[in-house]
Amino acid sequence: MEKVLGRKDEGSTLLEVLIATIVFVVVIALSLALASFFSRFGGEADADSSAQLDAHRAFSRIESVLRHGWTVPVILDDGDALEVEVLGYSWNQQTTQWDRIDPATWRREYDLTVGEYFFVDSSGFEIPVATCTVRWDRLSSDPQSEDYHFGNISCSIFDELGHSTSWLLAAGIGTHQVDESSSDRLPGLSFDNQGQAIVVELNLQRNPEEIPYSIRSRVKRRNFLEDAQ
Repeated sequence: MEKVLGRKDEGSTLLEVLIATIVFVVVIALSLALASFFSRFGGEADADSSAQLDAHRAFSRIESVLRHGWTVPVILDDGDALEVEVLGYSWNQQTTQWDRIDPATWRREYDLTVGEYFFVDSSGFEIPVATCTVRWDRLSSDPQSEDYHFGNISCSIFDELGHSTSWLLAAGIGTHQVDESSSDRLPGLSFDNQGQAIVVELNLQRNPEEIPYSIRSRVKRRNFLEDAQ
């Protein structure tokens, strides 16, 4: 009788199948892990972009308030807030909202008796003046709390008759960045009076792993209507 000999390549073939299976499983696992990572990364990037867009919109609104201010802004709360008088906002008793008088209808006049400028509308009535306050409200008053370094940016407008309206410009503005000169955390929003200009700076970094985002603008004194020529 002839002996039936086993094929020498059967063992190696089985081993190759096992190795191929393991490699396939590892590749699938890595692919799923990478897909999950990039999905989270994409979600975080979208969230960061949304936050930056909100911050940029708030910053643009602050710049607009400064550039349309009637008086020199007053810095409050160690630079966390700013107050300025603005022209052309009139309280409407019927709608209980502020009406904005079109600046194109304004005409500038000079009062010789008091030596001051003022504006009138197309009918000759003096343009009303309201007070606007932009503030970065910290989420906590405790310097040891993490919430102390984050806050909401709000804006309010009011007149001498007591009419007042406030609204939120941006929420959760703050940063993990530190001032290189003092090692203190930078504020989310700050105002600085530099003589002929007001410097506005906004810093955003909600997570230490995120890339810091900062906006800075210098509004010169000549932009204020009170000094316009």
